Amino acid sequence: MMSFGKEAVMPWKVQLMSKPRADLIQSILVEQTPIAQACRSFGVSRKTAYKWLRRAQAPGGCSFQDRSRRPKSSPRKTSKTLEKRIVKLRDDFKWGARKLRAILQQRRHAVPSIRTVHAILHRHQRLAPPPPPRPIPQSFVRPEPNELWQLDFKGPVEIRRQRIHTLSVLDDHSRFLLGLHAATDLTYATTRSVLWVLFAEFGLPEAILCDNAFAARNSGIGLSAFDAWLLQLDIKPVHGRPYHPQTQGKVERFHGTLQRELWPVIRRDSRTHFQSDLDRWRRRYNTLRPHEALDDQTPRRCWRPSLRRRPDKLPEVSYPAGSILRRVGTSGEVCWRGARILAGWGLAGQTVRIEDSEHDVSIYFARHCVRRLTHAQLRKRRSL
Repeated sequence: MMSFGKEAVMPWKVQLMSKPRADLIQSILVEQTPIAQACRSFGVSRKTAYKWLRRAQAPGGCSFQDRSRRPKSSPRKTSKTLEKRIVKLRDDFKWGARKLRAILQQRRHAVPSIRTVHAILHRHQRLAPPPPPRPIPQSFVRPEPNELWQLDFKGPVEIRRQRIHTLSVLDDHSRFLLGLHAATDLTYATTRSVLWVLFAEFGLPEAILCDNAFAARNSGIGLSAFDAWLLQLDIKPVHGRPYHPQTQGKVERFHGTLQRELWPVIRRDSRTHFQSDLDRWRRRYNTLRPHEALDDQTPRRCWRPSLRRRPDKLPEVSYPAGSILRRVGTSGEVCWRGARILAGWGLAGQTVRIEDSEHDVSIYFARHCVRRLTHAQLRKRRSL
């Protein structure tokens, strides 16, 4: 009879399982070793020994391998129909598990967890490799809709030998896409015409943020024509820092979404088809596509029209009675106390208000302070 000393005992968890199990059963059945003694020799419990003894005596014998712990039935398993629907939504929209689950909730389907949806996409090879980790960005969001709109041009793309730039206008709070317009140029006139229509449809925002393409020339001194036009509508113009696109992070991030989801499938055979696809995708973006920054709600649910309605025509700038007024010359300058002060080319022909205090001189257009110079700076200008 084979004997096992304590020094020879090795726990089963560090060996191949089938060999010691077969030796245990052989010791009990063939060598007639008492079960208690065999358990001590092999370092197992009587419960384990009896389990493998029952399996060895069962018809057909036993392979001494662990059986699968997979349940025979899974009542809560995702159905094949729902699994196919998730894969199809992924193919149609290219969205991730979180957005796809929100869409299923909107359509009142049986909703699995985000982890389950992710596993289904992974199983069907619909996921790209994970990107390298990036630092957590800081996010700044206006607390109410229409406090700030962001606008920017994307492009260009070529359509029938014509360069087309897409003008995007986005609400900062709700990410509601107010406008997505195919333009043939980047001029102030085009931007003004697009915004005038949007103001009539959605109302006036408190402020508009754009890059320095619409800022004043001459190192940003004074106002541009675009800034002056907004101020006449009582809208504050805001410009991002030069070479810092993150200042307009939301519209820049939106352009990345546009590049991934729409650009590969948009029609480019004509400008009409191109604009039609932009309009169709904008409706889907606003009303169907969940946004993670909005707790998976759509932008339309978080947005509301502005209470500030657009006037029928551009109002004239008015000032309090008794104000000191000057008209800006064609070169964008205004004269005061023998000095020529640059107010901006965009204000040429406009009327500004001058406020002369004890320490400095300020120039206002509407309620906006265009320039402020100390008396020392003013004397220096007169000496030039």
